[in-house]
Amino acid sequence: MTEPRAAGRGLSAAWAAALGGLAVLFLVATLPLTLLSGQLGEGLVALGIGIPCAGVGVVVARRQPGNPLGWLFLAIALCLFVANDGGDYSYFVYRLGHHLPFGPAALALEELWVPGLVLFVVVILLFPDGRLSSRFWRWALRCFCALYIVLLAAFAVAIARALAVRPLRIDAVGGLSAVDNPAGAFGAVFHVVLVLLLALSAGFIVRQVLTWRRSSGSANPASS
Repeated sequence: MTEPRAAGRGLSAAWAAALGGLAVLFLVATLPLTLLSGQLGEGLVALGIGIPCAGVGVVVARRQPGNPLGWLFLAIALCLFVANDGGDYSYFVYRLGHHLPFGPAALALEELWVPGLVLFVVVILLFPDGRLSSRFWRWALRCFCALYIVLLAAFAVAIARALAVRPLRIDAVGGLSAVDNPAGAFGAVFHVVLVLLLALSAGFIVRQVLTWRRSSGSANPASS
């Protein structure tokens, strides 16, 4: 039993190191791309959120591979770095007029901003140890996963349709106008899912508040 467990830990550590290294590569690419495109605002957001998430994610994933929070933080950091790099690159190509390859791929990757940030909803639910003892909250997590899959599918369809249109419709920040400004069927799905996710996040925050109040209340008699 010890050898398989050690092998599993070694594999988890390797994955954590690989994802952390990937985050560093995209982070390194962020600096010149942000400066060249002149989009400092989004770059600062990606750095301000992504760097702490990547650092926490690597540490937690290596030390507690069974804790999903570490992998979630790594996923958030990667999404933000990749989205920022894609947005800067597409702005460089489509708004500044530089003829470079992989422009459509950059446009698609730029849309990872929303899926990356939405993962914070499940981080709120699983904080601090990544475990759910209540059946109700496990069902809430399943609801989140279902909504997240719907969101990803809607984004994939909207991106594919937007990339198929000629000429490409690019907004002021170098993204796909049809995706960054949701309308039609995509807009309806996006806004419904967003409202439901906001409702879930509010419930998850209430759960955290109640949990911490109960834990502090139970600690007071013991301390006295």
